[in-house]
Amino acid sequence: MTSSPISLETPDLPAKKRHQTGNYQTLPPLSPITYYRRNIWRVMPVGGAIMISVFLIAAIVTLLNSVDDTIRTHYGSLSRFSILSPQWVRDVPPPVMAQAKKFPESRHLIVAMPYFVALKTVFGEMPVPIYGLAQNDMAAFAKVTGNQLVEGRFPGLNEPEIALSRTWANNFHLKLGDKHLFTNDRLPALGEAQTVVGIFEGGESFCMADKAYFQLSLPDMLQRPSYIFLPTTPEKLPALSRKMRAITDKPQSYGFSKEDVRYLHVFTFQGLVNELRKSLEFLYQFLGIADALVIGAVALLSGFLANIYFEQRLGEFGLLSALGFRRERLAKRLMIETGSLVVFSWLAGLALTALLFKLLDNFYMIPNGLVLAKIGRDALLYTLPTPILVGVASLATVLIRLYRLDPIEIMERR
Repeated sequence: MTSSPISLETPDLPAKKRHQTGNYQTLPPLSPITYYRRNIWRVMPVGGAIMISVFLIAAIVTLLNSVDDTIRTHYGSLSRFSILSPQWVRDVPPPVMAQAKKFPESRHLIVAMPYFVALKTVFGEMPVPIYGLAQNDMAAFAKVTGNQLVEGRFPGLNEPEIALSRTWANNFHLKLGDKHLFTNDRLPALGEAQTVVGIFEGGESFCMADKAYFQLSLPDMLQRPSYIFLPTTPEKLPALSRKMRAITDKPQSYGFSKEDVRYLHVFTFQGLVNELRKSLEFLYQFLGIADALVIGAVALLSGFLANIYFEQRLGEFGLLSALGFRRERLAKRLMIETGSLVVFSWLAGLALTALLFKLLDNFYMIPNGLVLAKIGRDALLYTLPTPILVGVASLATVLIRLYRLDPIEIMERR
């Protein structure tokens, strides 16, 4: 459809006679491509509105998913083992420890001395541990987390040194040889700055230091060991985690009283993820409400803009109807035009979002050790209401007016 002069050829003539028969052919006057090609500046506002709305909605959904991905990334090492740790007491009671060692799913025990520091994330600070490990446990722990030492070495005995994953090094803006004084608002600071002597890559994020150094430098109140139980095989970890949690959740089944396990805590990957999600429940609700408001508001505004765009073309439909084109044919063309416009704009919006997020991830998030979720199925589903609402609003209004249109009145005005 075009605003240029309309050919007066009989609409029902064969297709070959409706086209020019020279050395070249032109598009038929009722082709949607003809209108879009000749009126690109009238189409761009509608398509641009849909693209922008898709970007905004996908950005909010991706930010919401980034919270979950951040938790899984920074606590991912717990997906390889289970931890039994005392809380508010110096150590795990010997009978409880003896029972935990009997589980056949456990093949090796590593005793660590943790100190917690804060990572910067998309939703604020997040506590993560620096594991103080014995010298003979460092290589085994790096291996079980899937990491390889790509730069430097392991921390030395009784030295203020750390080795950490590349992601955490980026988050703290550290490189090999840098010194950094780790602080925690809730805990006493480490006695002196730590020197980065090793960088890991290829596995889950973590940080290690020398256990003997922590035992000499940390206050007595912070010297609580964490017992890391490694499963015989990755498939045995869920069973091991269930039995470990049963010690604190159902102590009677192992012959313990609630007082015996009152100050003990079992850390598992899924349990820690659930705890952090629960603490961030308000953030999830807020982002969910914001997402719904943006979807509704932007989709409605885009629909109104598209409706205005098609309303301005009613005179064009009236002229074609007065020239003899059947309204069913005009309605079919309108549906093809609208459908192709919203689908193309939706796909272009997704492509634009993917490109911008890729640039953001490569040039800002990764260099700063931040986690940005990928555009997945959720983002696609949440952006669908925009093209659907735009298409329905436009078609409903224009089709109703098209069938009620008086072509004689349009011709008289023309």
